[in-house]
Amino acid sequence: MTLPVPRAVALLLALGAAGFMLALSPRQPPPPRAAEPALAEVYPGATVQDTPGTLADGSVYSPLYFLSATGSVGTALAPGGDDVRLLLRDGNVERELRRMPKDSAAEFAGFTSDGTIVAWVELSSDADGAGRSGVWTARLDGGAPRLVTEDTGLVMLFDKQGDLVLHDGQLSWMADVGKPGVSAIYTVPVAGGRPVVRELTGGYAISAWPWLVSEPVADAGSIELTNPQTSERVLVGVQSGELMSCSAAWCRSLIIGSTEASTVIELLRPDGSERVRTVTGAVSSAIADVAVLDRFEVYTRSAQGLTTTRVMLYDLKTRSLSLVTANAGRIASRGGVLWWSTGDNETLTWHALDLRKLP
Repeated sequence: MTLPVPRAVALLLALGAAGFMLALSPRQPPPPRAAEPALAEVYPGATVQDTPGTLADGSVYSPLYFLSATGSVGTALAPGGDDVRLLLRDGNVERELRRMPKDSAAEFAGFTSDGTIVAWVELSSDADGAGRSGVWTARLDGGAPRLVTEDTGLVMLFDKQGDLVLHDGQLSWMADVGKPGVSAIYTVPVAGGRPVVRELTGGYAISAWPWLVSEPVADAGSIELTNPQTSERVLVGVQSGELMSCSAAWCRSLIIGSTEASTVIELLRPDGSERVRTVTGAVSSAIADVAVLDRFEVYTRSAQGLTTTRVMLYDLKTRSLSLVTANAGRIASRGGVLWWSTGDNETLTWHALDLRKLP
């Protein structure tokens, strides 16, 4: 087919102009910016430390508490698989703290440390199925672990920082004393002895010692913060459609909208002041604790069609959100350290970020 001359000239001019514009334009435009800046952009020099998911003997290692970005306490089966070991690990150094028969259903929880010792709650069952519990400590610089007490009551674990608290040379935890509507604080010297038990009406978890906080509340009602040492008491009102959880310093409000992508999370002081919207969308809180170090919130964001989990860090100091990783498996935080896993089997790796070192 032959085009009329005027149309042919117009077409050539158009093609020439298009070619000129393409020559001026970048060949590959930069990728769209992520919704949140990367952690390294917000905190230059921030370091994420990696720990292999297997020990020197090939056993799979599961960290339960990070003392630093490189040092952790965790569990692994002993060679042969008959025993569960509790290990202190830092780099290539592995120190066995405890060893329990696998069939005793041993569980280690409530870890806390002051930088000199690490303390934890140990739960197990005997051959008859009766439950046993104890509070243990170990010096970080060496020596055999020591049983502080087996008089623990029925220990209440909330998967929070305050499950076991080290303070004033003592250890405290919450326990169920078998009375309806009553909980109790157990406190024992780190050196050992008979625990002092204080019963309270209502159910509480330990927040920042000596503050206690009642359970999260959904829809309507209130959360109570109480200080048994001073008798101070703060009530936090909860609105309809709102899930509220609190620490001694901050409360987290989570409102799930009409769609999966319309969740709203806000932070506020227990007295209702300083309310700030931290994140929206297909988001959720990654950990139970509210405002780690009274500063950081850890969130996850899901995206349609993606199986990876994005982990985000909200900083109340700077009122900014950053992307920690776009690919995480298990996520946890204790003692000011955030950690997460990637891979599985031979590729399993644990990644740790010490939030205490961020400027």
